[in-house]
Amino acid sequence: MTVQITARYLYLPVDKNSPVVKLHFFYHREKFQEIDISPGADAVDFYSAMDVERYIGKAIEIAGDLTMGAQEKIHCEDKRPSAKYAFRPQIHFTAETGWLNDPNGLIYADGVYHLYHQWNPFGTEWGNMHWGHAVSRDMITWEHRPMALEPDEYGTVFSGCAWRDSENTAGFGKNALLFFYTASGGCNQWSVDAGNPHTQRLAVSLDGGGTLEKRGMILGHIKGDNRDPKVFYHKESAAYIMTLFLDGNEFAIFRSQDLLHWTKSQRLIAENMQECPDLFLLEVDNAPCEKKWVFWSADGYYMVGEFDGYKFTPETEVLAAYSTNLGYAAQTFAGMENRTVSVAWLRTKSDRGNFRGMMSIPTELSLVKQGNSWKMCFRPVRELWRRFSEG
Repeated sequence: MTVQITARYLYLPVDKNSPVVKLHFFYHREKFQEIDISPGADAVDFYSAMDVERYIGKAIEIAGDLTMGAQEKIHCEDKRPSAKYAFRPQIHFTAETGWLNDPNGLIYADGVYHLYHQWNPFGTEWGNMHWGHAVSRDMITWEHRPMALEPDEYGTVFSGCAWRDSENTAGFGKNALLFFYTASGGCNQWSVDAGNPHTQRLAVSLDGGGTLEKRGMILGHIKGDNRDPKVFYHKESAAYIMTLFLDGNEFAIFRSQDLLHWTKSQRLIAENMQECPDLFLLEVDNAPCEKKWVFWSADGYYMVGEFDGYKFTPETEVLAAYSTNLGYAAQTFAGMENRTVSVAWLRTKSDRGNFRGMMSIPTELSLVKQGNSWKMCFRPVRELWRRFSEG
């Protein structure tokens, strides 16, 4: 199928009840995208949109098992599909269309909160992992921005983090925003054909987080589906730190002097803990001047202990922060001083309308000491109460 691109967005019809087909997109016989989609023909639940601005005025080819009815409904529009929906949450972030999961690249920079996230623009089920993007001035009211990262021959785009390079350590420019993410080789046919496994890669933004340019691999495959890098700076040992999920209940900690080359300093195995590691220092509410390190994982399981820049030493057993399985893959914001703020994906099941999944209200984290142990404390961010007080 040949499509003449006349506007920025290519609208693709979605029927949630139709079988999934794989579509391949080409320009001059060079593949630029691959997606799985349930194409609408007689029925259309909603339209998804692919950003094809770079092909305006040109013809692209779409290969895949599309019926004539579905082909006739593919067209171009100047704007993304409307996010209006009567039952959309008002204070929980949701994607404009499609499936949403893990928060990614949370960072506060130049007065703006950035929320990137796992996103399938082409359906309300998991798959086609892109990074969506939204911005806010208060973490409560969010504005959708164009898609930030899309799949390629190295895999779909799994979870990762952001860091502002205020010292130009990596050499891309002072205050460049660096984005560390997993290319999930094997999760799309494109990467399978290329023989690419899960690797950790870098993207860079020189325009304040609006445009992310992929810059290549920073960590090769280690084992399993190693993924979910989270980076911060550890002042005491004068190094950047990366936590990474390896496989099963195993994690690793890496160190770097330049944000580009990383050396493993610890492998850590923790029962029940999997995916999306985070490592952060928290104040203890009822013990003045006391602070403790927390090693965190996706299901809200965590350990409290000490961290010397090389090794995390747990001082508690594995603890559970959540009382339900609704929250998952929480990540803390980079770039925030004097408080630690976390956002989690809420695994809601409803896909009424054109989206599924939402984010938690951002929460401020601290610890409470209980005997010889500590427990996590969550407080909705103060900006929420300001929103209510303003009506």
